[in-house]
Amino acid sequence: MRGEEPKPPPTPYEHLLLAPRFEVRPEQLLGKPFYIADTLSFYSSFREIFQQEIYRFQATSHSPVIVDCGANYGVSLVYFKQIFPDAKVIAVEADPEIFALLQWNAAVHDLTDVTLINKAVAATAEPVVFHREGADAGRIHFMTGAKDVLTLPTIVLDELLTQPVDFLKIDIEGAETEVLAASRRLDCVSQLMVEYHSFADAPQELPRLLNMLAEAGFRYYVQTQYCPRQPLVKGTAHLGMDLQLNIFAKRPGSIAAIEGRPALPPETAAAKRRVA
Repeated sequence: MRGEEPKPPPTPYEHLLLAPRFEVRPEQLLGKPFYIADTLSFYSSFREIFQQEIYRFQATSHSPVIVDCGANYGVSLVYFKQIFPDAKVIAVEADPEIFALLQWNAAVHDLTDVTLINKAVAATAEPVVFHREGADAGRIHFMTGAKDVLTLPTIVLDELLTQPVDFLKIDIEGAETEVLAASRRLDCVSQLMVEYHSFADAPQELPRLLNMLAEAGFRYYVQTQYCPRQPLVKGTAHLGMDLQLNIFAKRPGSIAAIEGRPALPPETAAAKRRVA
């Protein structure tokens, strides 16, 4: 049917759908060992990042500056360095156990020009209470059934935006609106992607978030990541969230000449060609 998005090719990690969740285990990513903390979240991340390429962006040089807030255990980091090997990446991850995997994966994959920071990105420099989910959804917002509750140090966004940034990624499980509202340096960001989280027990911040992006000079694009099939009838929620969106933004008229080389590993690229 015309207008429909093409389906992504089968992922080489479909065996993980039958494996136990919330257990640290080794896998292979781009032919090298890669430790994951959860089978389902890694499966989903690989599909989004390496197959659908939701973080694909263009840059004006071969060594763009990337700020990755919510780097998890490094799927996005490996992707960024695959498409732009000379990129300078600042990767921030709050969860200390997930951060340890991020460090290990970055070292095994020989990633250079990468700065890893184990702090929670927040609106202020005050420590925050952090709820560990055990996979990639730890957050500051209260979580029922959290695996652990920790007090963590924080870093504000403007400490990461000290130079022109080609791409800013923010996936911090609900803290995104306050973090962006506290920033005074968004003018140095060329393109960004922010995952918006709407908690069912809190007011929605989407209008505020979109207005901030527009006022900062961005043109934005919105994709649905999660929404109940019949939201007016069945008010279902996922991890306490009744809506999740991917919001992409860039400055109109900006020149972005270099896309970066193909990011897909050989077996995935072949599958993609077969589907096409």
